[in-house]
Amino acid sequence: MPLVDTHSVETAESAPTSRRALLASLIAAGATVAVAGRASAADEPAPTTTAPPLHSDADVATLNSLITREAAMVATYEDAKGNVSGDDLAVLELIEAHHKAYVQALSGYLGRKAGATTAPALMFTFNGGGYSNLAPQLAALESATAAAHIDALKTIQGLDAATLVASIITVEARHEAALLVSASGSVAGLASGF
Repeated sequence: MPLVDTHSVETAESAPTSRRALLASLIAAGATVAVAGRASAADEPAPTTTAPPLHSDADVATLNSLITREAAMVATYEDAKGNVSGDDLAVLELIEAHHKAYVQALSGYLGRKAGATTAPALMFTFNGGGYSNLAPQLAALESATAAAHIDALKTIQGLDAATLVASIITVEARHEAALLVSASGSVAGLASGF
């Protein structure tokens, strides 16, 4: 049986008409946190050093700091949702749900070694202006959160922890892009932010 690609290219007739649809199309493929499978030893050349451990107790503090950051993002989106409604609210609820999943995935990975899973919201200023004012601020927080995860990835020793954190970074970068595009309705401003 031939493989069938079920992804359809968006045309002018089928382009998203709301922020919710635009956001869903931008981050649909990266919304889940998954630990990717490892290559077998036969797939790689013989290592010259010892392979990294799958789990390392040295990663506990770093992963707990990421749990705190993700919990702060959850609290931030919870606060931000009070300033929007309709499709704009649906966008923020979707991204908040992703951050909740990251808190759960990281704390589940650590098990009993996991720290607090709540944190105060990060600072943002809402001076009116609706979603188009709020989304760029949230995008900046997404960027800072992804950067914190990238910095953490540099020190993580366990392969499973590194894989989990890397999967989160990818989606947070998509969050940033989706927020910027959905706030402006254009990809033109996106290139300047990178």
